[in-house]
Amino acid sequence: MKITEVHNEYALSHNYLNGDNEALGELYKIYYQSLVLIAYKYTVDNENSKDVVCHVFEKLLQLKKCKREQIVLHPQKGIYPYLVSVVKNKCLDNLKSTVLHDKINTQIATTNSIQNKNSALVQFEYDNVSHILNYLPTREREIMNLHLLAYKNEEISQELNISYNTVRNTLHNAKQRIKTIWHIFM
Repeated sequence: MKITEVHNEYALSHNYLNGDNEALGELYKIYYQSLVLIAYKYTVDNENSKDVVCHVFEKLLQLKKCKREQIVLHPQKGIYPYLVSVVKNKCLDNLKSTVLHDKINTQIATTNSIQNKNSALVQFEYDNVSHILNYLPTREREIMNLHLLAYKNEEISQELNISYNTVRNTLHNAKQRIKTIWHIFM
C-alpha cells in the first residue's frame, strides 16, 4: 500500500468522524472485500458475511456526529482496526443468536415430542375436564366451554349477550368449582 493511499484512508476516516457520509462510502469501497473475508472466517457463509459488513456500515452511517467523535482512529490505519473489531463482534453476536435459537428450537421439539408421547395422559385429562364441566351449572358450563375454546372475555360477552363483568365473575366461580371437583376426583 502506498503512503498516499494510507494518508487518503486516514483523511477519509477523519472526514467521516466529522460528519461526511460520502467519506464513509469511499471507506466502504476500500475495505468491503477485506471485511467480508474477515466476517467469512466466523460465519462460513458468503451471504451472511456480506450482510454483516453491510449492516455494520449502515449502523455507522446512522451514527450521530457526537457518537462518531468517540471513535478512536489508529494513527496509521485510520478507522480500519475499528471496523475489523465491529465486524468480528457482529459475527460473534450472530453466532450466539443462532446457537440460542437452535437451543430454543431443540427444547420446543423435545417438549412437543414429550407431549405427543403422553397422548394417553392428555386424553385422560381432557376426558376428566369434560366430565367435571358436566357438574357445572348450565351458564357456567357454557361460558367455560367458550373460554376453553380460547374466546376472550369480551368475545364471550358479545356471543352470549351478557356483560363483561358477568363473564369474568362467572369464569372465576366456575374455575373455583372445577378446582374443588378436581381435588375430589383426583
